[in-house]
Amino acid sequence: MGYKKFESISLIPFNAGVFKKGAAVTIPGLGIIAGNAGIGNRDLLRHEFGHILQFRKWGFFFYWLRIAPDSLSSARKANKIKTYNHMDCWTEWSANLLSYQYFKKPSDWNFTRFPIAPPAEKFASLPGYFKQKAIDLDLA
Repeated sequence: MGYKKFESISLIPFNAGVFKKGAAVTIPGLGIIAGNAGIGNRDLLRHEFGHILQFRKWGFFFYWLRIAPDSLSSARKANKIKTYNHMDCWTEWSANLLSYQYFKKPSDWNFTRFPIAPPAEKFASLPGYFKQKAIDLDLA
């Protein structure tokens, strides 16, 4: 039995640890790894596909040297500090925005769980290396 796909990206089931609780991770070139529930969650898959779009838009080096480390750090912080929202991290809402645009602004987009812009109070604190990327996304 082969892997399922989402937008031609392999979906790799891994129903253990945080993945069993709804976490997912995107590894460009390999696919989207998620627990059983995540594999069937279109909203989550659209978000994870947004990370593929980041990789395509900004390239290998920016993805692996900036996006992946910042996203992983944010996810770890969210696991330790329950009041911290991982989706407030620039890596996450920008993935959402790219996906939202790719899917032609679907009317059923879950803006609460997958916001497409940073909270207003956090926009000014975007990392310096992301400033041009924000301009590319028409956010500045």
